[in-house]
Amino acid sequence: MQKIYFLLLCLFPLMSCSQNKTSTTPVEIDEKLLPQQNFTTLKFEADGKPCIALINNRYIGYKEKLKFSMSLFVMVNTIEKNKDGHPNEKETETFNTLQTEIISELSKVLGPYCYIGTTTMPGYRDILLYINPGDREKATDILKKIKEKNSRVDTISFEEDTEWEAVASFYEAISLKN
Repeated sequence: MQKIYFLLLCLFPLMSCSQNKTSTTPVEIDEKLLPQQNFTTLKFEADGKPCIALINNRYIGYKEKLKFSMSLFVMVNTIEKNKDGHPNEKETETFNTLQTEIISELSKVLGPYCYIGTTTMPGYRDILLYINPGDREKATDILKKIKEKNSRVDTISFEEDTEWEAVASFYEAISLKN
């Protein structure tokens, strides 16, 4: 299982806080706006079952939350799972491929966004992002197309969350851990 999370950590820098890649002109990213990635693994329980979150801890104390005030959570069902409902090795590879596709396709049409991380819960995983509210329609269009092609994508949810309350408990846990 640790090999799987190591692989995920290697992939995340390629997928987080992306820039719009539809232009041939490079987009410069203000490092203060979109900090470098650094992920922390958190273990917790939900309904008495083990869960794991892989969270970009560079957003602790992040000052630009208002620019990315729309949460975007994509739930992906786990089909082949272990006794805890977590993906087996083959399923993890399938999930990573799908996650890479989702991030890649969003990167083609969205402006900058913040990739928070993932949670692995019994039977599903969530991909957690925060986007500019003006990019919601573009994200919806891309994710609907992906969902039509891949039945594993269960739900796509958006919520206005100016204070990032939906992920605040993860950041509190990281602060306590350090």
